[in-house]
Amino acid sequence: MKLIVETSRDTPLVWYQVFARGGAAADPEGLEGFVRHAAELARRGAGERSRADIDQALDQLGASLNVSATRDRIVFSGVCLSRNLEATLAIAADVLARPRFDADEHAKLVTETRSVIDEVRDDDGSLAQRFFVREFGGPARYTRTALGTDDSIGRFDVGAARDAFCRMVVPDNLVIGFAGDIDEASARALAARLVSDLRTDPATELPDVGAAPPLGPRRALLVDKPERTQVQLMVGHTAPRFGTDEFDALSVVETIFGGTFTSRLMQELRVKHGWTYGASCRAGRARGPLWFRIDFASAADVAAQALARALEMFRDIAADGITEAELAFAKSYLTGSWPFSIATARNRLRVRAEEAILGLPEGYGMAWPERLGAITLEQTRAAAQQWLHPDNAVTIAVATAEDMLDALSALPIGDLQVTPHDSY
Repeated sequence: MKLIVETSRDTPLVWYQVFARGGAAADPEGLEGFVRHAAELARRGAGERSRADIDQALDQLGASLNVSATRDRIVFSGVCLSRNLEATLAIAADVLARPRFDADEHAKLVTETRSVIDEVRDDDGSLAQRFFVREFGGPARYTRTALGTDDSIGRFDVGAARDAFCRMVVPDNLVIGFAGDIDEASARALAARLVSDLRTDPATELPDVGAAPPLGPRRALLVDKPERTQVQLMVGHTAPRFGTDEFDALSVVETIFGGTFTSRLMQELRVKHGWTYGASCRAGRARGPLWFRIDFASAADVAAQALARALEMFRDIAADGITEAELAFAKSYLTGSWPFSIATARNRLRVRAEEAILGLPEGYGMAWPERLGAITLEQTRAAAQQWLHPDNAVTIAVATAEDMLDALSALPIGDLQVTPHDSY
């Protein structure tokens, strides 16, 4: 068990988080969303309490206990008054060690998850993200939805979910964090109680996300959704793993290309042409290689023009990198904004927990300003040339195919396929 404590006496509140390594990357083949389902189900009744009993007990304490699952972790987290921390963690301990995995709650969760998938399909940005994850070309375990599919969630088994949860939630696989009105000695004692009734099996081997397949040819997917007056666009491909020198250098390129209001994408697509309200790019953080992605939306009548220009700019920065002046600006901006990222105990806990979850050395996250200061112009250009490949990118467009197919087909985006918006 890894314990992280960030003490702050500003308010009589304590934030707590219990991370289990593995996350949705550990979903069995063909059972996308399985780990998320198991984690959510554990929260819906534990020990002597039903789901309603847990909710009522937390309400009486003025506390919260939330659960989420991402590609590399499941997280149980909440906040409470410091005087109620012990009672709150007693409930959390039940959820971790004595989940009921009730069959009725399982059935309800399946139904609710189907509704969440429908909500994703209703939101163009979320829908583009869902298809981009599937298509971007990273490690196979990162190209599956953490939420699940219509097919996969109907095949979840309660007993298998219980077994998977209990194998994942063992002390050797946990990172426990506290932030706020608590000292390290108290945190250590409370963390020990949290894990005291867990199985003591060794942590299972983490999913293999160490390498991505070679980049494929340039390609595009038009996600056909009726009556769209706007086109949601994502363009990208695999990027280096967070925790490498290449990722740090690419972070500077990201800032210049699409990380601020004065970035190249924003100035060209929004300020100069008025084609979009906002355009950005980002490199994703994960235990293995994730993505570099451009993201924006445009009105249907100008979307093809906006995409064509964004692709031109992508090629330019991949070939030429950034300038000396841009490097100086990026360093100044990132250095100036860094204190806001660690201003509170909760922020510092987040930074330290991330490095623990992703298997990075202790202190790596907090040492960002020092690493940033050492980045050279040559490193940023080398990272751009090595890792930015517009000729191998996937383009996702959520649009009405009848209106946009011809315009998109005329662009240099490679093989263009069309799929119904509810096909995945």
